[in-house]
Amino acid sequence: TFALFSLRLKAYHHKGVPQPLTGLPLSDGLKTQIDLWQTSAISDFELLETAIREVSYQIQLQKEREENGFEVPLQTPKQTPKHFNPRMDPTVLFLDIKNLTLRLDDFGFRVEKGKPLTIFDPVFEGCGSITVSNVSITLKVEVKKERVFRSGLETPIPVLQLAKFEVGLEKLKLEFMETGADWILNAVLKGFSHKITEIVQDNLKEQIVKQVHILLEQMNSFIDSNPDLLMNALGITMADIEESIVSV
Repeated sequence: TFALFSLRLKAYHHKGVPQPLTGLPLSDGLKTQIDLWQTSAISDFELLETAIREVSYQIQLQKEREENGFEVPLQTPKQTPKHFNPRMDPTVLFLDIKNLTLRLDDFGFRVEKGKPLTIFDPVFEGCGSITVSNVSITLKVEVKKERVFRSGLETPIPVLQLAKFEVGLEKLKLEFMETGADWILNAVLKGFSHKITEIVQDNLKEQIVKQVHILLEQMNSFIDSNPDLLMNALGITMADIEESIVSV
């Protein structure tokens, strides 16, 4: 082990200083030892012994400085929290979901003509699977101010409004199984895949928007009775909120 260290000590050095000692505050004594080592006046072992004593001394010195308060440890500066300013950006909720995959396997279905049925009307019954790939959903909710009349007086209240909503999907794969006519139905689906994708996208958007509006109505009903709760949570006053603009 010592022979290996000796070889490394001689091979790796920077500006005359052995690599293991690079960056170390060097005392006059250690510098002298290094000069002697470079001229082969002392052995690697003697230089190593001096270096160990130097490192121990530096560690003890640093410890004493910290205990005596001469050196304050570095601290990460605290970041000042940003103040919510609805006049600059009234967004209180923003969701941007990408590359979402929806999959439903082995669902049952039945396709038949509306009543009355005859023995000649075809009925398709079986199971299927559907995969919707690369679904993207963008949703933004803002806080606005609306004015309502209560007891004959106009009163401003904060409300949450859906400011942006987008739904997109890249690919839809629908496959029928165990119908007795799988190849016919799947061939028809393949020919209308683009149209079916548009229909599913519109229906998905309609259902999500419907649920979001229901949720916002419930939240606004609560906020209507407790407006200060929302404004205290956001750290704002009614004067900070812009008027809601309704397009006609």
